[in-house]
Amino acid sequence: MDSKFLRYYFEKRLYLENPPLKMKDFIKFCNNRGINIKKSKLEEFEKRGLFYPIFRFKAVYNEVSNVYMAPSFDDYVNEDFMKLYDDYIHIPKDKDFLEFDNFYDKDIGICKIYSYYSSFQIYSLVFLLNNDKLIKDPIPAMDKFIDILIATQIYAPYGRSNMRNYSLKTNYEDFHKRLDEFDLEDTLKIIDADEDELYSVYAKICNELDKYLGSDYAIQLWKSVDWKKKDKCIGYTRLGIEYLQWAMMLKRCIEDYLGREIFDVDEVQGDWEKVKNVIPSDEKGATLRGYRNEVFTNKNTGEYEFNLKRRKSYYLANSLTLDYHPKILLFVEGKTEEIMIPKFFEFYGFNHKNLGIEIIDIGGILNFYSSKTFVNAPNNKPFKAVVNNFFNLINFNLKLWQAIPCFIGDRENDIINKLISGKMFDTKDLLNQIDLSDMDDSDRDFVANDDLNDNLVTGWSWIWDNDFEIDNFKPTEIQRAINDVCGTNISLEDVENIYDSCKNNEKKGIKDIDPKVKNHKIEINKKAFEYMKEDIEKSLNISINDRKIFSILDELIDMSILNHSPVNTSHALRNQKELSLCILKDYNIFKRDEDGI
Repeated sequence: MDSKFLRYYFEKRLYLENPPLKMKDFIKFCNNRGINIKKSKLEEFEKRGLFYPIFRFKAVYNEVSNVYMAPSFDDYVNEDFMKLYDDYIHIPKDKDFLEFDNFYDKDIGICKIYSYYSSFQIYSLVFLLNNDKLIKDPIPAMDKFIDILIATQIYAPYGRSNMRNYSLKTNYEDFHKRLDEFDLEDTLKIIDADEDELYSVYAKICNELDKYLGSDYAIQLWKSVDWKKKDKCIGYTRLGIEYLQWAMMLKRCIEDYLGREIFDVDEVQGDWEKVKNVIPSDEKGATLRGYRNEVFTNKNTGEYEFNLKRRKSYYLANSLTLDYHPKILLFVEGKTEEIMIPKFFEFYGFNHKNLGIEIIDIGGILNFYSSKTFVNAPNNKPFKAVVNNFFNLINFNLKLWQAIPCFIGDRENDIINKLISGKMFDTKDLLNQIDLSDMDDSDRDFVANDDLNDNLVTGWSWIWDNDFEIDNFKPTEIQRAINDVCGTNISLEDVENIYDSCKNNEKKGIKDIDPKVKNHKIEINKKAFEYMKEDIEKSLNISINDRKIFSILDELIDMSILNHSPVNTSHALRNQKELSLCILKDYNIFKRDEDGI
């Protein structure tokens, strides 16, 4: 930094969004980023003419308080630095070297000359420390590098961001006013630089990111992390985040200047000329941006989804197996299934939420829109309203998140049958997901006719042969559970009679065994579940295959494993096509082959 640039620095208040650091703060700043530096080393480098603060300030002595007053660089003080410039501010390299001990008033032990560094100078410091024995003379190119960063640091808030929100050190109105007034060409002239050097600095910083942050996946992940969380990191990771912050700052600056998108921080790959000359959306071939153009461009809409922040985060999470959206929406007909099915999953060795299975109680949804007394109303209007809500819910989640709708219920209220027989899928929208030019002849002929399924896929719904308890627990388990919970003395024969009645197609359940059962069904199920575990664990001869719940769990687990969350737009479109085709054909794409392979 020379005197002309320093004067401009104060006139334009370039310090506001990235204030200079006092020596002790700069040392702490470096140490937090894994660069161990001491005052003595800074003094040595300065004595050798290799590294200087950007300016020094001769503090004003206050005789009343007996202290030297240091300047403030925030927006709320608004010190008139131009009045202080000639007498109190100077550029260190323009003066003779001064031992650092002379910066202190020895009588009162207080600093009287403050050294101020730019946070960007850590880049120079890393280079000097790594090449200490090789460097004998100053490196003007390094000074120009730092000057370009300081000259454009009005864009620093765009580096302190998670791609959705940015962190300001001043107020919003003042920042944007100064940004509107900022003239990049004039600023570059002040430091005797041109736009090519700006692009070169951007490329060099981008080239450092892999070293500290890892692959392009990790870099994109760090871009999306909240700034306050990133700022708390330490060591080399924090240094990488610092460089990423600068790269994001320069990217926004250059894009404002060129009036178009430029290559992202992990796409430059050291080639600054393509930042200037190539429009990223035109990139093709074996480059990172060429690949992204291929797999993240929605061929139906032409939209480049990698630039959609939340959509990109979704794909990124999936590619890193951090996928958080549900893969299956499992609708059940009552509270009993909602509570007990997770327990069966746990006994089977799985957590249903870790599999991406969300369980939703249909009874709860029915009660939300209407009471159960209206389900079988003569005009059936309340029920149709509920089906319509399921239609919207299912199609939205299927298309956007690829969440497969599945239903489990019994024959008692016949709700599942009504849902299955109703129109559940939007066939017009499903057909829009299919590219006919990319299909074989048989599939093309199939979608050309009118015989298309719009009901729930048969393989995605299960109805208990009798009810949840009768299908999944043994009579002895139910008998013991009822007697334990209700304090009754029900005989095994009483329970077996209910089981036999169910086999004769009589609509009976465990609540018909005793009046007390109705109000304690969930407790009875929990107790019966414990007895079931005991029975299975006691004898290796007892099979679980005759309990319907386990065959359903097998299918749900397969669906979860085989329903691969998309990692890019092309993957998502391919999944949508395959799912649309299997729905229209009423074919369970996730079902195992007959031989179980």
